[in-house]
Amino acid sequence: MRDTDVRVVDAAVTFRWVELDHPLTISGRDISGFTVAEVGVEVESRRGRRGRGRGSTVLSVPWAWPGADGDPGDRDATLRALTERLAVASTEHRLGDPIELWLDLEGDLGEVPRLAGLLALGAVDSAVHDAWAHAAARPAMSMYDAECLGVDLGAIASDLSGRYPGDYLTGDTHDLPVQHVVGVDDPLTPAECADGRRSLQTWLALEGTRHLKVKVAGQDPSDDARRVADVFEVAQRRHHLGGRVLIAVDPNEGYRDVGELDQFLDSLARLSPRAAGALHYLEQPVPRDADPAPELMRGLSERVPVLLDEGFTDVADLVHLAERGWSGVVVKASKGQSPAMLAYGVMKARGLWVTVQDLTTVDLAYVHSARLVSGLDLTSRHLEYNSRQYVPGGNVRVAGRYPALATVRDGQVRYPLSDSSGLYQLADPV
Repeated sequence: MRDTDVRVVDAAVTFRWVELDHPLTISGRDISGFTVAEVGVEVESRRGRRGRGRGSTVLSVPWAWPGADGDPGDRDATLRALTERLAVASTEHRLGDPIELWLDLEGDLGEVPRLAGLLALGAVDSAVHDAWAHAAARPAMSMYDAECLGVDLGAIASDLSGRYPGDYLTGDTHDLPVQHVVGVDDPLTPAECADGRRSLQTWLALEGTRHLKVKVAGQDPSDDARRVADVFEVAQRRHHLGGRVLIAVDPNEGYRDVGELDQFLDSLARLSPRAAGALHYLEQPVPRDADPAPELMRGLSERVPVLLDEGFTDVADLVHLAERGWSGVVVKASKGQSPAMLAYGVMKARGLWVTVQDLTTVDLAYVHSARLVSGLDLTSRHLEYNSRQYVPGGNVRVAGRYPALATVRDGQVRYPLSDSSGLYQLADPV
């Protein structure tokens, strides 16, 4: 028996609506706002020690539950209700570790799409991890091993029995390079600005970022290649960047098949060999429910790493990811700490790509995303931080207490790690 095992004795949920200053467009869908769910729990350990924890997630309906019939507000209300039900359900489970609890709860996400259900569960799960670590008076990142976990990676892949996510943690870092998002209609130069938004050129001059994530429409490979080449040229002109510009391309499921992606890469190589050389990876270029032929995916992945994002809804599916031709996976804090740690462990054990991406996270959800980037040994260690672009008012509390985490300087922010216990390890919690 593990002294660190806990049971949830109380859980409470709050919601608030966050409006974006201007929409973020993904695959023709505009995200103009979203619900932020925050869950607080209290746990009691086997030895009677108590701990409180918090978790937060973004219930992004256009991203997690697109194309459904009916009003998006109804889908949002359904996810709020599911979050509340899962919070109550967490109090009805036996002693165990947070991952054991998550494995129980994720089997009953109701009738919603699984990706949406994972967001509803995410805040509950992360709050339990935070409380579990506080009850043990330890940092959560020090507890993902045989001493504190009742399940190992063998629960996901039998050949990984005896291995734990903590086996692949190499230590924390404070300085986090920021990845700047270039939306499909974001202005690149001041001359293109007509609505008060900053251009990419202005952002780069102010902040010096060198990691760029370019959203493309996925409708015409040649048009997308031209957009990426234009973004690269603007970035490369910034002499103070110092070092290589790295570009990720995210069609958000916009391409119908692998052949179109090959056309995109060919067009980019013709238009700008330098931009093609700066291409770091592709993120979820095909629909989440697509299953391209493995030989086609392998051919694409040999040209540029291709990462699963919206298509990652079940950790068990990661076991055969390489066989299906994918290069690795994106983890998101909003899906919860448990799937993030399980996916991380499986990918590291398999020698595949793993990186962290954002979901326009704000406040505690943003802090959680930054904590993952600071604590995991990622293939590409960068922090997507697009809330500063689309909803800058969402991180007022973070900026007030930890300005270095909210303000980008020389292309990075600084995570204020302390020796405190819990998931976030902040001396003064947000």
